[in-house]
Amino acid sequence: MSYVFENVNVDQIEEKIKLRERASTDGKNNLPRASSETFSICENEAIITVDELRHNQISRAINFLASIKNKIIDSTAELGQKHFFIDNLKNRIEETLNSARGRLSNLKDSYSTQDKDIRNFKLENNLDREPNTLTPNKILIGICIVVILFIVETYLNGNLLAGSLSKGQKGGLAYSSAIAGLNVLVSFAIGYFVLKTFHHVDQTKRIFSKFGLMIYLIFIGYLNWMLGAFRSVFKSTGKTASERFETTSSKTEAVDKVLSPSTVIDPIFPWTVHLDPMSLILVFIGLSFALISLVDGYYFDDTYPGYGRVGKQRSHDKEEINRIRENLLREVTLIIKEEINKTGDKRSLILQETLRKKWINSITDLENTFEGYRRFADQIDDALDHTIGEYRTTNSMFRTEDAPQYWRDEKGKVKTRYYNLRETKKDPQHVFKDYALLYLNKEEIEKKIEFYQNKIQEEANNFINDINLYNSDINKRVDEMRIKYNVQ
Repeated sequence: MSYVFENVNVDQIEEKIKLRERASTDGKNNLPRASSETFSICENEAIITVDELRHNQISRAINFLASIKNKIIDSTAELGQKHFFIDNLKNRIEETLNSARGRLSNLKDSYSTQDKDIRNFKLENNLDREPNTLTPNKILIGICIVVILFIVETYLNGNLLAGSLSKGQKGGLAYSSAIAGLNVLVSFAIGYFVLKTFHHVDQTKRIFSKFGLMIYLIFIGYLNWMLGAFRSVFKSTGKTASERFETTSSKTEAVDKVLSPSTVIDPIFPWTVHLDPMSLILVFIGLSFALISLVDGYYFDDTYPGYGRVGKQRSHDKEEINRIRENLLREVTLIIKEEINKTGDKRSLILQETLRKKWINSITDLENTFEGYRRFADQIDDALDHTIGEYRTTNSMFRTEDAPQYWRDEKGKVKTRYYNLRETKKDPQHVFKDYALLYLNKEEIEKKIEFYQNKIQEEANNFINDINLYNSDINKRVDEMRIKYNVQ
């Protein structure tokens, strides 16, 4: 908002200088004299009074203008400067490309080293295929299979053995978890460490692995067979293991069982026990889960021992190289799109905040203040003319001598316009010299607004065009990098 000048009250001016009283007194005394060429004391006091009012309003207006002067200067400078710099974008893109280039270079060197190790491994072990390395999905699937098999077997065997043990369900779960650990966890380890060695180039290792696997299969088969026999004996006798041990007659009878196992029924010698259907299911579950875990361990990582471990780092390097290659263009494009969006936002911000809220409001306030002073000066001019005219009219009514010389014009006629304020006091550009250079009239303001709008819009458009041209160049460089670091 602009500064609002006070309205000039003629009656207050006339009352302050006691115009009518002094005009009648001067008229009775024929003052000023007919030969006088200068204003009377009362007229001069009217001029001084009005000038004091004018100076008071000027001082207040200057305080107001001082508050917007810096806004006009700062906003004008900001609107006139360059707002969009492509060097900032280029620096960000170059940092991204250099970072990607450095990582790709290191990864490719690592990949080449690992690739040589794999080729050497192939030659040493007579292999002609690529390693089948572990991935997070493969690890998750392999572990899930082991965990599920362990839980299922523990639960099923626990229920099947519950009646055969003195502790019932808890005892069945305890024994079944131990058996499940052998069937599942140990079988997985045998599959991973022993079964893979069947393919080893070293014949000695192959022989030892086959011998070890045979021993384990005999052991796991016997263990599950004995478990089934154990349950079958309980089913036929109705006695738990502890009850059967307590009813054993003597150490001699136990020795006889060992010496002549075919004449007795004892789960320790499962071939002496006839397995019922549920016992067979118990044996089948144990052997099946052991076999599945064995196969799971065999296919966990590469089937050739140590081959998957050799190819793991190369596989990781390859995945990381491909990830960087695939994401590089997306990352660069994202930076460019972000810069284009920021350009639009910045352009709108400059037009809205700097141009409209700061510059237009401030320069309009300055223009309105100047125009307000012109109207105020005209009021002062008219007020003084009216006041002096009242003085002379009243004075003339009481005079006996001719009117003073200065009341007449060059032709000797009485003036009808009694006072004219000097132009230097009426012109705001002279009165407010410190702010005259900032002043623009309404037409100039409209032209300046159009100029700034076109300038900023054109600058933003040129900046976006420069970005698009730079983007084309960057796309070529990205394609070159992707080709250079391709390890497919």
